Parts: sequence; C-alpha cells; structure tokens
Amino acid sequence: MKIGVITQWYSPEPGAAAHPTAVANALVDAGHDVTVLTAFPNYPTGRFLEPRPRGLVRRETVDGARLTRVLHYPNHDDSAKKRIASYVSFAASATAAALALAACDVCLVYCTPATVAIPAVFLNAVARVPFVLYVQDLWPDSVTASGFVGSQRANRFMTRQLSRYCDSIYRRASAVVAISPAMRDLLLDRGVDDDKLVTVYNWVDEGVFRPVRDQRTDRARFELMYAGGLGEVQGLGNAIDAMHLLRDRDDVRLTFVGRGVAESGLRSRVANLGLEKTVRFAPARNLSDMAEVIASADAQLVSLRGDPFLATTLPSKVQAAMACAAPIVCAAPGAAAQLVAEADAGISVVPGQPTVLAAAIADMASASTQKRSAMGDNGFAYYHRHLSRSVGATRLADTLGRASTARHGRKAARRAHRGALR
Repeated sequence: MKIGVITQWYSPEPGAAAHPTAVANALVDAGHDVTVLTAFPNYPTGRFLEPRPRGLVRRETVDGARLTRVLHYPNHDDSAKKRIASYVSFAASATAAALALAACDVCLVYCTPATVAIPAVFLNAVARVPFVLYVQDLWPDSVTASGFVGSQRANRFMTRQLSRYCDSIYRRASAVVAISPAMRDLLLDRGVDDDKLVTVYNWVDEGVFRPVRDQRTDRARFELMYAGGLGEVQGLGNAIDAMHLLRDRDDVRLTFVGRGVAESGLRSRVANLGLEKTVRFAPARNLSDMAEVIASADAQLVSLRGDPFLATTLPSKVQAAMACAAPIVCAAPGAAAQLVAEADAGISVVPGQPTVLAAAIADMASASTQKRSAMGDNGFAYYHRHLSRSVGATRLADTLGRASTARHGRKAARRAHRGALR
C-alpha cells in the first residue's frame, strides 16, 4: 500500500515521538510505501532542534520513509494559549501541505493531539483518501483534566466543542484504533461503531529497548528509576511523598531521568522535604542509550495520576520496561496497572496514595535479585506475546488494508455506475 502517516511528533525527537517513528519504520519494513507529514523537530524543549528550519516546508527521506516537515509554532510549556497555538498551527500547516499525501491509498493519523486529524479530514474531503485514527489519548478528557483550562465555564465550553469535534472525526474515520481494551470500551460507550474499533497496543523500538548487561554501579542500594517526561499528569509528587515516608532508609533511592513542565516543582518539593540524598534528578538521555539507562536501576517506576480518563492510558514506559526485562513498580490507574498485574511483571498499586506506594517500593527493595529477575522475565515474555512490533504492526497494517480495500471498492462501484449511465 501507499500509506500516509500524519503525526505532530517524529524522530529525532525523543520520548513520545519514538512510537510514531517506530510505526512508520515497521510499515516500511513490511514493504509499504510510506510518506510522513510531520513538524520540524522541537520536542520536548519547545525549541527547534538542529537543523533549524530554513523554509516553510522541508522534504527528506529517513529510514526509507519520505518526510514532509512543515513549519509551525513550537511550544511545550504549561501555557494553555501557547500550547493550543502549537497544536492549531501544526494542523493548519499540515492541512496546507496535505495534498502531498493525495496519492496514498490510506492515511494513518497518530492522534495526539486530536487536532492532527484536521489535515486527514481535509484530504478525505478533497481527494477521498480514507484515514484510520490511532488514538493515543482521549479528548476532551486529556485537555480539560490537565488543568490547562482555568475556569469551570471555559472548561464546560471546551468540553462541548471538543466532544463534537471528536465525534465528527470518529464518524469520518474508516477505523478507530485504541491502545488498550479499556480505551476501546470507552470509545464504544461514546458512540463509536463497534465495527470500526480495533485494539492495537503500542510497541517500542525493540532495537533500542532490549535486555542488556546489568549496568548498576551501587549494588548496596536499591535504585528505583522514573525515565520519561516529567509532566503534571504523571503525578510524580506522589513518588516524592512516598520517598519521604522512606526517608530513614538510606539503602533506597529514586532517580528521575528526563525533563518536563513539572520538573521545577518536583525539585522544589525534594528540597523542601530534605530528600536530596535519596531523590535525584538526571538529565534526559538519547533514545539510543535508554536500554543501558534502564539497566542501571533495579526497577522502573510507572506513575500516573488517578484521574478517570487516565484509566484508559497505557504509558509507553510499561512497554519499554517490559522489553528491557525490567521489573516495574506501577502507581497508575486502569489499563497500566492491569497489564503489569496480568503479566506478573512487578507490583501494582493505586495511584495518589504515598503510604501504599512507599510499601510497594519497600517490598520491591526487599525482594531477592532472583525474584526481581523473574518479574522482568515475565514482562519480557508477555511483551513479545502481546505487545511486540510484529504483533502490533501486523494488526495495524491489516486495519489500514481494510480501509484501503474499501476505498478501492467504492471507486470501482462509482466507475461501474458511470459506465451504466453511458
């Protein structure tokens, strides 16, 4: 197939951008002709990475995928207006360049933020290219619950408008892909046709995230690591409060690896509680280094706030830890906790309760090396049975193929109808 991929984030951006890149690469490796419509790299700093844009559009080929990069307003801070401007400006620029995908059989929309679907709707209207929504987080929930929208009145208005918008793109999409069974169920409750819904777990770059030799340097201390974006929805203050409850244990340490809008607040909280010896911050690392970074800790922390909309979310840290055979301490609601428990890959607890998380950290620290290793092995095996690239890419390609076939069937029907009229 000729497949278009529309995503605001893409390599060489780290973190959240790694998965759309992995998806495009998997489709290329499966023999498909892939064209990606994306932005100039700027995640997670909100500043353009090198090489900086020298025009409105740049075309390049990376790992077999043709890229069309469009200029937009980059922003990743906690300003609602600036973040909205970033989302809307990319949607506008990508829509202006959308005809670059007009020859595609089908488009895959990597749907975070939901505004990324706007160029696909335009392309569907003018060139009849069908699209498949790959829903990564639910709107309007992730917007209104994030705290970006201040007043209750504005929140209600935003909820109504975004709900109408999301309903409209679900109707126009040929298929809607959810990243967890819980998300699929919620989309079904919101009126998305059952026939359109498919569940495909996100996977990670298995060339990067893989088991490597133990990299720990301090074997006398248990090291729990959180590696990823330091955002508000991660609820990482809960982990700091848990470490405060464990402050008398100098054999347990928590390390944050990454950057984000919540970093300054987390650093202040650590300083105010006097936890500098047991909680530390490390800079973000290159994606290529992450297997070694994960292997330098005894276990990985997965953390989300307990907000209802996050119950459908499966953060990529779960898959990354499993693919690296690392045991997990999971303080998250719904899908993430359920998956860790089902895989027997670690310890799952309810989010937002420091006492419960402190007990889980202490339990993981007290577990034998063999027991932690068994948890990691369980997660690794579960990942490759259910979440791997081969499983996910095949299911995603099948979904795109059905959308493409339906389009060609409609074309043939129209040609037959015109022939009959003659």
